[in-house]
Amino acid sequence: MDAVASGGAWSPSAVGFAGWAFDPACGSASTPQYCINGWVYLIGVPLHAPRLVKNIAFYVPGYGGNTLGAASYAGLYTSAGVRVGVTASLNTLIPKTEGQTVICPLTVHYNAAPGNYWVGLVINGPNPTNGGPAFLRGASVGQAPGGSARMPGYFVRHGRLGVTGQTSLPTNFNPTVANTVVADSNAIWAALS
Repeated sequence: MDAVASGGAWSPSAVGFAGWAFDPACGSASTPQYCINGWVYLIGVPLHAPRLVKNIAFYVPGYGGNTLGAASYAGLYTSAGVRVGVTASLNTLIPKTEGQTVICPLTVHYNAAPGNYWVGLVINGPNPTNGGPAFLRGASVGQAPGGSARMPGYFVRHGRLGVTGQTSLPTNFNPTVANTVVADSNAIWAALS
């Protein structure tokens, strides 16, 4: 798809990524996402060609540091809900920053076929209203902004698992079971490389 991107459109590969949730230039400048402890956020990333995925990337517009607990992780899931990659604890990967792309290596690289994937994200430790890290997010108007738009029964681009209080990422979940994946307004930006 990168090869046929329309003139003037930025593609993930133009800035070093295999795929992303959306063009980060479309992120909300005024409302970053702080994560609720123990929720597993799901961020959809399409891959249009086979890729060896080594890293998950987030843009962190601000983080005072030292609030993340060890039970904070990112991972990669297939559209069937199978975890195919996980990072080390994010408390060792996300530095104090006033804005940067944070690269989170997978513990084992994954040969990804074309398709839709989810980046899973679970945060524990900080105050969920301002304790950071803050994550770049997309549309944030209303309780269910446009980032959740899709036809019924299709891939949930921005969502979360219906369970709470998690201290790790599950090895799998069944997205076809009602209320397992909840469409959500938390349109966090993530990318794969």
